Amino acid sequence: SSGINAEYGGTNADEVTEKIKNLAASLEIVENKIAIQENLRSKLDKLEEEFGPLEQKRAELLRRSEFRTNAVVWGGLFAMGGQFGFLARLVWWDYSWDIMEPVTYFVTYGTAIVMYAYFVCVRSDYNFDNARERWNLRTFHKIAKRNGFDHDKYNRVVEQMREIEANMTQLENVGALLNAKKQM
Repeated sequence: SSGINAEYGGTNADEVTEKIKNLAASLEIVENKIAIQENLRSKLDKLEEEFGPLEQKRAELLRRSEFRTNAVVWGGLFAMGGQFGFLARLVWWDYSWDIMEPVTYFVTYGTAIVMYAYFVCVRSDYNFDNARERWNLRTFHKIAKRNGFDHDKYNRVVEQMREIEANMTQLENVGALLNAKKQM
């Protein structure tokens, strides 16, 4: 026992045995880490193969829903312009302001009722950005359903990919921790 103490700089046999166990355990962790990383990488590769066509189809459907949403937005602008032109004609050419003032009041009040109905149904103030996004999302889901796009499957694949990437990041952090311990 005294030969071991001199040979290993004053440590006793139990400490040497403990260091050997720790070294063996860390080697086993590294081997397991590599095996787990390879397994996760193969799962991620399979999911990416499945994700590619889903993402392409989703992108196409989003493009189509964006086109339709733009058509609705521009249609709303033209309808408001047409309403303005119609009321202007009635005020300045066909009738007078005295006759048209109550009509324009009711048109304005009717518009306020429509906006309040939007608030009651959606439980959100009417602003153009939110209304546009809501319409786009609604149109996307309609088009997706009509074209057989499985949005739940897409979301599952994306979530699984995120989980695997998070697990791989954690494994890399473990590897960095092991390297730091080895250097100490």
